[in-house]
Amino acid sequence: MSKEHEAFQQRTQDGGIPVYNTAMPGTCVMPGPVLNPMYHGGPGTSQGSNCHRKKSYLEAYMLWLLLGLLGAHHFYLRRPGFGVLYFFTFGLGGCGWLFDMFRLPYLVNKTNKELQENIPRNEKNISDAYTLWFPFGLLGFHHFYLNKPGFGVLYLFTFGLFGIGWLVDLFLIPYHVRKANDASPTNKEKQVGTAYALGVSPIGLLGAHQFYLNRPEYGLLYFFTFGNFGIGWIVDWFRLPVLVKRANKHMALGNDGTRYLDDAYILWFPLGILGAHHFYLNRPLWGILYFFTFGLFGIGWLVDGCRMPCLVKDTNKLKEERRRLPTQANGFGYGYQGAIISTTGMTTGAVGYGAPVIYPTLPVAPYPQQQLYPTQHAYQPAGPYGPHTIGQNGPQQNGYQQPPAYAATNNAPSYMGQPPPYVPSVAIPDNKQTM
Repeated sequence: MSKEHEAFQQRTQDGGIPVYNTAMPGTCVMPGPVLNPMYHGGPGTSQGSNCHRKKSYLEAYMLWLLLGLLGAHHFYLRRPGFGVLYFFTFGLGGCGWLFDMFRLPYLVNKTNKELQENIPRNEKNISDAYTLWFPFGLLGFHHFYLNKPGFGVLYLFTFGLFGIGWLVDLFLIPYHVRKANDASPTNKEKQVGTAYALGVSPIGLLGAHQFYLNRPEYGLLYFFTFGNFGIGWIVDWFRLPVLVKRANKHMALGNDGTRYLDDAYILWFPLGILGAHHFYLNRPLWGILYFFTFGLFGIGWLVDGCRMPCLVKDTNKLKEERRRLPTQANGFGYGYQGAIISTTGMTTGAVGYGAPVIYPTLPVAPYPQQQLYPTQHAYQPAGPYGPHTIGQNGPQQNGYQQPPAYAATNNAPSYMGQPPPYVPSVAIPDNKQTM
């Protein structure tokens, strides 16, 4: 959970505004202030609609069994970095694929939790670190994952410090994971000079600058394709300042999943023949189709080179719509729960993408004076014509006689404690006398 989200929740709770979260299980509801809770959170309301489809254990295991060696289950669980890694290492040499058989329920629950809270999470976990440690930790994969590119490159060229450092990391991985999660991003800002030193040098062909900029999926791609066949390595000479700025932004604000046109084109040529750019744009079905049809026999690959800006724009637009889906009717920016009460006395709310739904607004407290008297005592309301006085036969108000006080019982509902309003009688003239 980001600091901005925690601060908003704290302000909401400290301000005395109640937060209602009574949606049905498995729904995506963001916390937010509620002005009128009568029409929120109940069954059949738009608050209970899913903004993201939950990931299924059965589907994840099916993809793991059939195409897991190519990382299909990781793409399904929105883990493209691990998906690309499995694709080029054949499931981490089969070891990672076997480990996933036991930890797949944890991965599914983790993905569903992130989708439900609608908050991107960049925390490292021990499960992923150990999966990368054996056996590819000898090449420093777990250090690249833990944002330690220096150790990663060192392990890469010394084969895990000749195996000794690799064995020591077996016991130090929990410490490294905790340290990576507790590290302050402000103290690790990326520098353009360092990025150029790594990117222009020969080790840039192995993705050293990509690992430095916390882009491990691109680092692994460059490592196994020799800098995307040298093309991506040369293009990075000109776009490194943009990549550094982007990396610092992600460290400060978190990676919200935005796709970029330059990254899409780097993947399109020449690996777009295998659908790499479609996997990057969250289009796994098209990616698989391109992989088995060689980019739809090359024709689709050429067409994608012309329509790539539209594909990137559509992907980002869909991401933004999914993010705003539960907040379309909320003027506060969080969740559907905060209805907007207009000056006309109506409550408006949007259901999905349709037209707004209008509900009549009831008073927040119809009888606030009920809270001042216990149920065992006689109810004595203040009259509409001024202060009342207690007489022998009941309350007197400016000369008018009110009915006897209504005695509320413990069994009667609270809304029955309000007596009917007093209407003074008016003398009716005698028609006979007027005639």
